[in-house]
Parts: sequence; C-alpha cells; structure tokens
Amino acid sequence: MAHKDNEVKNIMAVLAMAFMSFVGILTETSLNVTFPTMMKQFGVTLDVIQWTTTGYLLMIAIIMLASSYLNKRFTARQQFIAACLTFIAGSLISAVAPNFALLLLGRLISAFGAGLSTPLMFNLIVEIMPRPKWGFYMGIAGLVVAMAPTLGPAFGGAINYYFNWRWIFILVSVFALIVFLCGLAVVKKYHEIQKEKFAWLNFLILSLALISLTVGLNQISHGLNNWLLWVLLVLCGLLFGLFIYLSKTTANNIIDLKVFKQKGFIFGTLAYFLLQFINIGTSFVLPNYIQIVGKQTSLVGGLILLPGSILAGVLNPYFGRLYDRLGAKLPLYLGGGLVTVSGVLFAVFGMNLTSLMIIIFYGVLMLGHRMAFSNTLAETLKLQESNLQADATAICQTSQQLAGSIGTTILAAIIAIWQNKNNAPYSVLTAQGSQAAFVMTTILGLIILFSYWKLFRIEKLENK
Repeated sequence: MAHKDNEVKNIMAVLAMAFMSFVGILTETSLNVTFPTMMKQFGVTLDVIQWTTTGYLLMIAIIMLASSYLNKRFTARQQFIAACLTFIAGSLISAVAPNFALLLLGRLISAFGAGLSTPLMFNLIVEIMPRPKWGFYMGIAGLVVAMAPTLGPAFGGAINYYFNWRWIFILVSVFALIVFLCGLAVVKKYHEIQKEKFAWLNFLILSLALISLTVGLNQISHGLNNWLLWVLLVLCGLLFGLFIYLSKTTANNIIDLKVFKQKGFIFGTLAYFLLQFINIGTSFVLPNYIQIVGKQTSLVGGLILLPGSILAGVLNPYFGRLYDRLGAKLPLYLGGGLVTVSGVLFAVFGMNLTSLMIIIFYGVLMLGHRMAFSNTLAETLKLQESNLQADATAICQTSQQLAGSIGTTILAAIIAIWQNKNNAPYSVLTAQGSQAAFVMTTILGLIILFSYWKLFRIEKLENK
C-alpha cells in the first residue's frame, strides 16, 4: 500500500511539472492574437511588441542551457518552487504593467520559471518513474505540453475579445498558484545535490551570443544598411567563436561540443530548428494578418488556428507509430513536404487570404509539422553515442526555444519593412509583408527537405 501511495505521489509530481510547463507554453502563443490591441494601447509597432514573445522564448532558451547543471545543483522541490514563484511574479507584473518596458520585464521574469519547468518535468520522469513506464509517462507529459500551443491562440483571442489581454496573465497566475499549492504536497527532494562548479564564463558568453543574434536580426526591419545589424551579427560571431575556444580548452563546460562531430546530427538539428521556426513564426503572422488585413476580431484570430492544431494533435500518436513501423524517411519527407507546400499556398494567395483558406493551409502546415517534428528529434538523437545523449538533448531543446524566438523576430521584421512604407494603406502593406514572410518559410521548407536528404545519405554511408 505504501509503495502504491508513493507511486501515486510521483505521478502527481510529474503532472504538477507538466501543468507548470503547460501554462508557460500557453502564454507563448496566446499573446500573438493580442498584438494589434497592445500595439494601439502602448503606441508601439509590430516589430517592437513581438518582443513579448521573442524575449520570452529567448530567456527560456538561455535558462535551458543550464538545465543539466541546475538539476544536479538543486533538488526538484527547490526548482519547482522557484519555477512557480518566478512565473507567477512575472505574470502579475505583466498584468498590471502601465507601459511596454514593464510588460517586457514581467515576461522575462516569468520566462525564468517556464524555462525551469519543462526540463525538470522530463528529468523527474527519468529519475522517479519505473524505467519500463518511461515511454508512457513521457507520452502523457508530452501530450499535456503539446496541448498548450494548440489552445493558446483560442485562449488569448477569447480572453482579449470578452475581457482584455491583461486577464490572460491574471488567469495563468491563478492556475499556476493552484499548481504550486498542489505541487508542494507531492514534489520532493528525490536526489542529493552535487556542489560542482558551474561554467559561468562559458554560460555568459553563449547567452550574450544568443542575445546579440536575436537583437541583431530584429534590426532587419530598419533595412540591411543599418550599421547596428552588422555590428551585432559580427559580435555574435565573435562570441560564438570565443565560446567554442573556451569549450575546447577548459574541462568545465555547459555543453560537450563533441556532439557536432556527428555530421548527421548537424543536419537533423537544423531541420528540427527550422520546423519550429516556421511553426512559431507562422502562428505569429496569421493572427495579426486576420485582424489587420481581414478586419476580424481577436476571437476569430485565435479560433481560426484551432481546427488544424487539434487535427494534427489527434494524429500525433499515429505519426509516432508510423516512424516505428516504417522508419524515418516517410514521415520526415512527407512532413517536410507538407510544410513546404503550406508555405507555397500562403505565399501564392498571400494578398487575399480568406478565413477558409487560412484554416485549410494552416491545417496542412500543422499536419506536416507534427508528422516531422518529434520524429526528426528521435532520428537525430539516435545518431549520438549514449554518453552524449544528454548534451544532444539539451542542444535540441535549446534550439527549439531559440527557433521560436528567432522565427518571430525575423518574420516580424520582414512584415515591418513593408509596414514602414507609406505608399499604400496599412492593411495592404501588412498583406504584402506577410506574403514576403511566407516566401521565406517556403525557402526554409526546401532547406528542411535538403537537410533530410543529407541526414539519410550520411546514415547510409555510415551503415556500409
């Protein structure tokens, strides 16, 4: 009986972390629908307001870089408390923010909590659940988290339409508080902490490199002749170079760069990164297109993405079985192909997208993304030696968050280039910018397919 009670508490602990991850991811996509409203309220442009999502995802990526160390240095209970309290505090700051600067500060604070939650959830499964049941609990936790981006736009659109965007932060704070109070009773210490030295210099340099890259890319909206764009990109390159040098010459690293000696891993990670770039970037573009170009409400802007997301989510387990039964080629090539086709359709009809077109085209995108995304990760991690699996997983998790941040930044910058012109109505300029953004996602889709071809070619050569 005691053993069964302990297992139930372990399940509740995993679910507590899963629900914290859920609310963290929910706010990633729910805010995209509210951008037109927030732009008017704060008097800022689209390429500025998008930092509430870009900065949030960037902070999560930075926190995830240190997830392996944090799991050793602090207990699960300590991390859970820190994740909940920082997320709630940041969300409440955003809820009452009188200006954009304070809103962004609140988002960055709450991102700290969100960045702790997801890695801790998967670490808990590995640490406290029986090994034969890992797959089951990974699936349950993954399903809870996967529902967040599906429900995000509809949640944000409905709250903004019937109340206002501030209630998004109030409601997620209440939900997080409930999870926190319930989790305190079930989340325990589990392992002894290891007081090993943290590679602060390596971490700081890599974090600054990611920040320089994201802020630099945001400057694209001001034109390619903008000196700050090139200064930041050069700075980013120098910081990455310094990080690589330090990683090779010091014993204390945050990531083992030996993972990149496997060429197939590089192409797999690139495809994984670009799939998330397109996914988050498109979920940013469409709600704004629907409201600014289509003159629809935020409620419609959120609900219009729901059918495709739900359909793809329901089929997601089937896509995993497809990979298990038939191998990687079919789901990866077909998924990447559907993502590319969706980009072509959005680009061709970009000036005159109707609600029905958006529902269908987005459904094609979501089917392709869900078919390829998790299977790309599985195929990519399969290539690594067992002693490098943790580092490979950390790189892929970080790249996933960074992809969302950069995807939102670049597509917002492209649209802003057109919006800054004065030769046509604002709605027409937004449609033109969106069309250009979809041309870019089409090109990225082709790069994904090329990456798969290289990945399978490398695998074939290695298996000879």
